[in-house]
Amino acid sequence: MVHTLPEYAKTVEDPAKRAIIELFPEGADILGVLPFKTAPGGRYGYHREGNLPNNMAFRGINETPLEGHGVINDFTEQCFPIAGNLDVDRVLINRYGQQRRAQEEAMAIKRKAIVWSNTFIEGDNASDPREWTGLKQRLKIVGGSVDGSNAESRIVANSTASGGGPLSLAQLDIAIANVENATHIIMPKMILDRFPAAERDTGIGGFVSVDQDDMGRPITRYRGLPILTGYGITPLGSFLPFNEVGQGGGAAVTASIYIVSFSEMGVCGLETSPMEVTDMGLLDNSIHYRTNVEHDAGLCMEGPYSALRLSSVTNAAIVK
Repeated sequence: MVHTLPEYAKTVEDPAKRAIIELFPEGADILGVLPFKTAPGGRYGYHREGNLPNNMAFRGINETPLEGHGVINDFTEQCFPIAGNLDVDRVLINRYGQQRRAQEEAMAIKRKAIVWSNTFIEGDNASDPREWTGLKQRLKIVGGSVDGSNAESRIVANSTASGGGPLSLAQLDIAIANVENATHIIMPKMILDRFPAAERDTGIGGFVSVDQDDMGRPITRYRGLPILTGYGITPLGSFLPFNEVGQGGGAAVTASIYIVSFSEMGVCGLETSPMEVTDMGLLDNSIHYRTNVEHDAGLCMEGPYSALRLSSVTNAAIVK
């Protein structure tokens, strides 16, 4: 059954375990909306259209119809366990109560949410076999141009100038149009923070609105699509940093924006079973109370046009 983490958390009876699961969407907004489906045995296989058959054409009377067949490609995705032990010294609990344990657990969950979000974008199974492959590696140019004129391109250049350029809403519109059933936009928080100024500029405008998500937090939408920013400012750096070389070359001062379709047949999480939270109690060392969090999870991009990367965006005022 397909579900998001907030939906699954509602089914967990243990309030302590439910509280920990609910912390993940707070630490990484992507985890609040990404659907997960079951991958028995940690593997999920699916088919994707390759080449269409070249056998349909007009024929003359008494002519034989053309023969041919299409190509269907087989894909297999795999799950990878992401886990952590959250240890808290019993002395700290004696001094400050259970609230201290909850605070320590929240910090560990925040770190785990950061690791998950970074892997969602930057993961590369070829370089690290312990993790899944993220969107950046999946969204390669599979044919056609990079300016959005060909739907086969999975990368659209926001700017072809050296060093990139400020976000162009026109290019963002092109990127959205090239994603089938787009549901969300994922971008650096510093770009999101520039939308209010763009909204005030009558020369730019744009279909920008602000409302609340399912957890009551304000969320900005562009053309009705919620904008996600991964996680907030942390000592470990920011989500989607401006450290990429743009399409036109130059210094590594650009970032990418991702338009995705979060759905069972689009971009979807995989799991062998829902996230497990186990209170191990006081360990044998008689010092630490431990909580184990384990999630055997993966990522699937079943629809070939369910995501697209808008590259070469600089941290500058938004333009038309």
